[in-house]
Amino acid sequence: FPLEPCNGVVIKDVTVAVLQEYFGNGQLTAEQLSQCYVDRIAKTNPFLHHVIEINPDWQTIAQGLDSERANGTIRSPLHGIPILVKDNIATDDRMNTTDGNLALLGSKVADDAFVVKKLRAAGVVILGHANESEDADHRAVIDFSEGWSDRGGQCRNVWNGTQQTAGSSTGSAQAVAGYNILLSVGTETHGSVLHPAGHAGVVGLKPTVGLTSRDGVIPGSHNRDSVGTFARNVHDAALLLDAMYGVDENDPWSVLQTGKTPPAGHAQFATDSSALSGAVFGIPYHIWWSTVAGIRAPGNEVKFLERIEQLKQAGATIINITEPLPYADEIQNAYGWGDAANTPYWLQSARYLNVDLYNGYTEWLQKISWPKGRREELPLENLGDLVVWNNQNNDSTGALGGAYPWKSGQDALVAAVATSGIRSDRYWTALHWRQVRSEACINGAYIHTFPNGTTITLDAVLIPNVASASSSSAMASVPDAAQYPAITIPINVDGYNVPMGLGIWGTAYTESMLVKWASAMESL
Repeated sequence: FPLEPCNGVVIKDVTVAVLQEYFGNGQLTAEQLSQCYVDRIAKTNPFLHHVIEINPDWQTIAQGLDSERANGTIRSPLHGIPILVKDNIATDDRMNTTDGNLALLGSKVADDAFVVKKLRAAGVVILGHANESEDADHRAVIDFSEGWSDRGGQCRNVWNGTQQTAGSSTGSAQAVAGYNILLSVGTETHGSVLHPAGHAGVVGLKPTVGLTSRDGVIPGSHNRDSVGTFARNVHDAALLLDAMYGVDENDPWSVLQTGKTPPAGHAQFATDSSALSGAVFGIPYHIWWSTVAGIRAPGNEVKFLERIEQLKQAGATIINITEPLPYADEIQNAYGWGDAANTPYWLQSARYLNVDLYNGYTEWLQKISWPKGRREELPLENLGDLVVWNNQNNDSTGALGGAYPWKSGQDALVAAVATSGIRSDRYWTALHWRQVRSEACINGAYIHTFPNGTTITLDAVLIPNVASASSSSAMASVPDAAQYPAITIPINVDGYNVPMGLGIWGTAYTESMLVKWASAMESL
């Protein structure tokens, strides 16, 4: 699907800054740009299924922002820019917020999500809701089609429509990759920004938990959920983050950012490859650069090593961290995403994530309303009711399993319901066991001791963001459990023409550092 000029203006690979120039000199308006994206989505969506719903009021919103500009008001660097938000992020307008499932269709949210309020205040056009892996990848555990939702259908990878998209922010990532939107917003609980960004060949920025408020976001886990951004370059991803983050009284976790964020935002730290001279980066060889299936897949490792060589030529020092990172073998699967194979069942991530899912989803169901009256056939008051509704509507939901796209049905939701949301001693043990070890793993990666005893703090820790046919990427498991930020940039494609990303782990509230080094690396 070639991208046609918009009002005679070439917008392929355009940046936010260039669009603002076009707006300023009259070459484009917010209404014209939004119309071009709406037209393109109408053309591509029957095949790609990136967008689940278009905002019926987009034109009125865009016209209003154009009028403001004409009168000298420019709210932010994103004024007039159309974006998509994932379908689990509440918009209090005429669009549905359903997490991709049919059960919530027709429900009414009480208010915009906090991040949506911030985005509207910044002058963006909320053009629509992006498709996603249903229930933000919390519906099924095994044998399901990634990128599918019962509302939106099968989201396709624009690089190779037969290959995986990863999830759950599938539509958010692929829409940017397919030029169906310039910027988009997604969420991550365990890989749902970083992994689909890697498969889409775009930038994915997952912030520290709480930096972006989760108020108004359908919960997966309050211990892990984070609202992140997708863009075609790091600076634009950071601009979108800057428009969303901040303290929100409805998300107590957001208060922890006080005094830890840059006053002028994170985008200011974007730079070019000249910053690489003198930088010191570490690559944790054990697991992430040695045994994970993605790095071992034919032809993949050499492409990553080519990028490492480019970093060296730009003046960076690369330290091969040969000693295992702290607790790495206890918390990280040796071949890809997920827990280590020998993790005792009472310490596995699911021990607390299932509880969080039950409680979070139940709270959401109790907050929404049904303008036409609650469902007569079954009031949705807790997650168990949602499971029953799915079963009763198996023809539409495939909840009973046994066939594409839900061969395992809704086994993840069923497992969450089985916990009844009880925060037992084992819940707290599993939560803290994994979080403490994950924090120590990343913190330890940044401290390197040379043979002579000299210790330095690395500038960045680099992680391959690549999957294989047998396992998903291993990039996100540890930072998600640690509640730390991470970023991924595209570097190449694998043998199936699916993009591969180079990721950077951060520690709490180091998004500025991630923006600096990722932008320097992408400019090579």
